[in-house]
Amino acid sequence: MTRFLLYSHDTYGLGHFRRSGLLASAIVGTDVDNDVLVVTGSPWAQTFALPDRVDLLTLPTATKDTAGAYRPRRLACGLERLVRLRSGLLQSAAAGYEPDVILVDHAPLGMAGELVPLLESLDAASRRTRLVLGMRDIVDDAQRVDTEWQRDDVWTWLDRYDDIFVYGDSRIRTTAIELNLATRTSARVSHTGFVAPTMPDPMTDEPFLLVTAGGGGDGQVMLRRYLDAVESGASADVRSIVVTGPLLSAGRRAELLVRAERLPSVHLVESSDRMRSLIASAMGVISMAGYNTVVEELASNVPALLVPRRTPRLEQDIRARRLAPHSRLEHCPVDELTTQRVEQFVTGCIERRHAGHMRNDWLNLSGASTVAAALGPAPVTSPHRQAARV
Repeated sequence: MTRFLLYSHDTYGLGHFRRSGLLASAIVGTDVDNDVLVVTGSPWAQTFALPDRVDLLTLPTATKDTAGAYRPRRLACGLERLVRLRSGLLQSAAAGYEPDVILVDHAPLGMAGELVPLLESLDAASRRTRLVLGMRDIVDDAQRVDTEWQRDDVWTWLDRYDDIFVYGDSRIRTTAIELNLATRTSARVSHTGFVAPTMPDPMTDEPFLLVTAGGGGDGQVMLRRYLDAVESGASADVRSIVVTGPLLSAGRRAELLVRAERLPSVHLVESSDRMRSLIASAMGVISMAGYNTVVEELASNVPALLVPRRTPRLEQDIRARRLAPHSRLEHCPVDELTTQRVEQFVTGCIERRHAGHMRNDWLNLSGASTVAAALGPAPVTSPHRQAARV
């Protein structure tokens, strides 16, 4: 049996855990002897179905304030104590589970450095554990990432990793390429393709527009602007399903619901367990530009209008701008989401629907299967970890 521990810090939104779930499914689907423990800080992890041989350990949760700084989501203990608590749980999980592979999602040192004690213990351990970092296509503005990594000594710790998997297509410029990771670390660096799910077939032929704010924590401006546009007649009476996301505050959701109830063509819900089916069935999607939503849109080949957030990071804006020339995804800053822009997008969706679908198979979306195959037996290559055992 090969045991995998997948760590995702998950403080804001749902993206890291959703990606970990896709990878866990691919790993156990590759070999019946594989076993996966997902360790996550997502407060919503228990609501997602996981396959056999995948289990879940949920850490005490954290979130970010408006400036992007971490703070406890529920506990009143302060950040320093929360980090110590989560770090201890991570070390206990690794000691008890004894994974053969640890796959860290996105944050090389974890939330606020909570992985450092575990990384140090791996250096000192006699048992070989392969250590892998998985990175999104875009982390943030590359110069900002470089500055933050130098400040937090991340560059030094990256040499502890045996592999760095970049969850993107190398033909679309990624943060890893901009940072020259392949030459600045001793880890093996490879682009896997986007980690995309297998999308379901459309569940209806009835035309509708899907509007989704992902997790919803910061999607209220986009949702308000969309309802403004519908109230001004932009959607041409096309039915729209608006999914606010479970992280949108109750007060903001109530405000939007009152407005939506006055619009016969709009159906507003908090969340749906059929989001992939909705994306695959929609004539078009208006969404933010989070990683998972974008790859689901790419996998469905659905026209999408991406309205990225620009704070606290530029990740979504950079992703939307870089993918737009190579896909059916359009970039639209939130302040340009006007009645005219929504009307233009809806008209384009109607015209494409009548013209029929044209596939765009240029982008590599096979990241999940590539990662699962690449996580087979491989030697520890980090010179730091080899030296620790001498």
